[in-house]
Amino acid sequence: MGVTYEHVSDDSDRPAGALLAVMLSSAFVCRADEVYTGGMTADIDREILGYVWIEEAAVNLLPGAHIKNDYYMGDVFAVSGAVLNIYGGQIDNTLVITTAHNGLADPVVTIYGTDFAVNGTAVEAGTSELHLPYQLLSGVYGDGSPFAIWVECFAEGTKQLTIHLVWLDSTPPEPEPEPEPAIEVSAANVDFGQVNIGGFCEQLLRVSNTGQAPLTITSAYLEQDDNLQFYTTGLRQMPWTLAAGESAAVGVLFASAVEGQASAVLVLLSDDPNTARLEIALTGEGIIFLTCGQQMEAILAFFDESVSQGTLFGQGHGKAALCRVEAVRQLLKTAQVLIERQRYEMAALTLKAVLLKVDGEGRPGDFVCGPAVGQLESKIRRLMEDLKKQ
Repeated sequence: MGVTYEHVSDDSDRPAGALLAVMLSSAFVCRADEVYTGGMTADIDREILGYVWIEEAAVNLLPGAHIKNDYYMGDVFAVSGAVLNIYGGQIDNTLVITTAHNGLADPVVTIYGTDFAVNGTAVEAGTSELHLPYQLLSGVYGDGSPFAIWVECFAEGTKQLTIHLVWLDSTPPEPEPEPEPAIEVSAANVDFGQVNIGGFCEQLLRVSNTGQAPLTITSAYLEQDDNLQFYTTGLRQMPWTLAAGESAAVGVLFASAVEGQASAVLVLLSDDPNTARLEIALTGEGIIFLTCGQQMEAILAFFDESVSQGTLFGQGHGKAALCRVEAVRQLLKTAQVLIERQRYEMAALTLKAVLLKVDGEGRPGDFVCGPAVGQLESKIRRLMEDLKKQ
């Protein structure tokens, strides 16, 4: 049975701790050095000569606490409604965990430490509570100091009070990671290829949130030169939020304004903790559109100018070299005539014959060579591609 405040004449069946509690509560309460009740909370980190009574109150026993023995003193009583946390300190006599049958909840007593043992026998690691009918509980507190406390837990019929153990040396479970957003785009580079000056080309990028939390895109802008040939289309008003798993299309446009290569960088700033700044490289080339006839005329002009400057010359020596140069030029003129007559397939075959004579391959041998050969070959190949479209 639990501790009561009434006088009892026959104590033969009571546990020793409970009997002592009855004696104290019935005859010696006035001599208690520390009594905690009425819902109060307290920390103990000092010496107390006597016993400590905890009922409907919360007490933390800290390093430096010493409940000293003085005859029958030196006990700590955790009674109904008590919450006792033991982080350190020394109890000279007995820790009694019992009940007063006063309608309050059972006491909750927890000791924080490691290497727990009962009567010298190690407690299985991870054990969370023990019923100890006046047994010696030992171990090591979190600050490394050892302890040994006699513990008496109340028991009546099938009801058994316990002391709770918190193992400070046990590895705590890994905390669940906080959900985070993650930005991803369908392409890290966009090449618009060749675009006629005055025209434009648009491509779509897909921006996705592959994370587990909403993604907020705070800014989207282009870094480019003063020609301002790149633009974005379809962007929403900032800030722009994508739910987890959501995606949306963003258009990027190259409006060719000047001849030659152009580049820019599309920058997306977001709250992705791993990619706060995402860059997408944009490239394109502005070209002046020429018909197949205009391209053929430009190739002939380039050929004549290169021969005149000595960057194209015939293979061999003397008249043989000159004849080879003239043979290549005649092939180019033939291709020009075929284009004018809209014999595009025949013109392409003629240009292919020219390539065989300037491509640097051993068979058949080249007719012309020199630093300008690479440019000549590139111009011919581009024209041949356009002839296929005719």
